[in-house]
Amino acid sequence: MVEKHENWRGKECLNLIPSENVMSPEVRGLLSSDFCHRYTARNRFYMGTRFMDEVEQFGEELAKDVFGAKTADLRPLSGHVADMIFVACFSKPGDVLMCVAPEDGGYPRLWHEGLAGLFGLRTVPLPFLKDNMTIDVRKAEEAIMPNKLFAMPQP
Repeated sequence: MVEKHENWRGKECLNLIPSENVMSPEVRGLLSSDFCHRYTARNRFYMGTRFMDEVEQFGEELAKDVFGAKTADLRPLSGHVADMIFVACFSKPGDVLMCVAPEDGGYPRLWHEGLAGLFGLRTVPLPFLKDNMTIDVRKAEEAIMPNKLFAMPQP
């Protein structure tokens, strides 16, 4: 069952959940190391994390260099916080947020009672095929066209 899952999620579908990253084989290998079940704290409260701290500092320096940033933080975010950051950075009140509807398995906190409402966005469901749990690409392309998208009624 694990192999079937790995094949389906890794090769046969496109993962559209922001908090689910696709890891390289090297990173997956690290998950079998001691790193996978430990964490650190910024104030170095936890003892015995010297090498983890070094890896984290190296990664943050590398990220600052790659992105030309003054700061970087490699600590993982929850999916909800990642969604909030994305929505806040790439939308303004009145914009349309098109995503998988909660009744089709989409994240309910993105919709009008969640982040979309918080940021004043209008939610529009992506056309979805429940029988194989995928987006109906042809209908999605049609719906995304500006003339059709902005004419859709608000749920």
